[in-house]
Amino acid sequence: MNNKKIFYGWYIVLGSILITCTIVPLIMSLSSKFLLQVTQEMNISRSSFTLANTILQALGIFFSPIVSKRLAQGDMRKIQSFSIVGFAAAYASYSLAQNVYHIYISAVFVGFFYLNSALIPVSMMITNWFVKKRGVAMSMAMAGIGLGGFIFSPVVTYLLGAFGWRNTYRIMALVVLLVAFPISLFVLRKKPEDMGLKPYGADDTPDLSVKKKTAVGSIGISVKESRTKVFFYLLLLGMLANGIINSGALGQFPPALEELQGASVQAAIISMYSLIGILGKLLLGWLNDRFGIVASTTFGCTTFALSFVFMLMGNNVTMLYLMAVCFGFGNAIGTVTPPLIVSAIYGTEKYGEAYGIANSVTQIGLSVGSLFVASLYDIFGTYNTAWLFLLILTVTAFIGWISAYLNSRKYCTA
Repeated sequence: MNNKKIFYGWYIVLGSILITCTIVPLIMSLSSKFLLQVTQEMNISRSSFTLANTILQALGIFFSPIVSKRLAQGDMRKIQSFSIVGFAAAYASYSLAQNVYHIYISAVFVGFFYLNSALIPVSMMITNWFVKKRGVAMSMAMAGIGLGGFIFSPVVTYLLGAFGWRNTYRIMALVVLLVAFPISLFVLRKKPEDMGLKPYGADDTPDLSVKKKTAVGSIGISVKESRTKVFFYLLLLGMLANGIINSGALGQFPPALEELQGASVQAAIISMYSLIGILGKLLLGWLNDRFGIVASTTFGCTTFALSFVFMLMGNNVTMLYLMAVCFGFGNAIGTVTPPLIVSAIYGTEKYGEAYGIANSVTQIGLSVGSLFVASLYDIFGTYNTAWLFLLILTVTAFIGWISAYLNSRKYCTA
């Protein structure tokens, strides 16, 4: 590696930031901004509109393994570039909807192209390009999600007020096309070998203490063979719990905060944990590189769990600001920890197939988490029972992930 030149992998990271910044927030954090205008014009219920995003997320349950395998074996640049164009077109097609069923049809295509465009290919590329500093690289790439939400939230709010929901869908689709498509086509590359390079840190010989911390060795059995091992199911247990707690928290914290302390405090808390979330992803990635997957997972799950403890004391506004700090640092386990734990167990070669399965199970959790919390609120008339359940599930995710990693080491080849 020529130390006088910037390693091309960092351009991959920068390109990945732009991909996650423009595409992912449209699905995760900005979709609800269209709710009022769409439901009022079409005279449909809020749940009917929200079902479109549930359909979109549910596609990942069935297609994540297929998409991951196809990206791992095929020409990722062509697949991702074509899918970004398809995503932009499908997203713009929301603007043509005349009834809710048109929205559902568009959601199917948006969801399919989304899987091929954003988180799965980005996590695969980062895993391929980095041996050392993989945690920092992954966290930087995923930090684009929070950055995009921070940048585009006021933009979408302005566009909705100035141009209406139909034109806003079209404008945001154009942003994706103008930013993400050229990045995918001209900057991103699947693996360093495609450019005659080696992964970052591949030539380094770490000392034994560092090797022990990072556990760079991967298991010596196939993904198919691992399905007969305990660690495989512990890993999936962690992924399922992780999906539920992230969907439940992100989906139901806003109404819970408004109910506890009013709209102004709610807005301040959401802005606070969104900004801290960017730093939280970077910190978790650094901890992973410096101290290993066990330490980074412990930090992430502990801070995430504490956010529910403070929510239980939400009648005191100070506790909610402490919650915002903890949740900001902890919510990196939703996007950064899953690819890191999968790569720590399976290594680079088996990553695509393994992550597809793990992401499929995560999507199950994401699909039911917010609905689960809302249902508990309807039953008990308070969110406190839900926060206790999510606290337990956070501990479950931690135990599942750490146990899976430690148990997998007996099959490690290096």
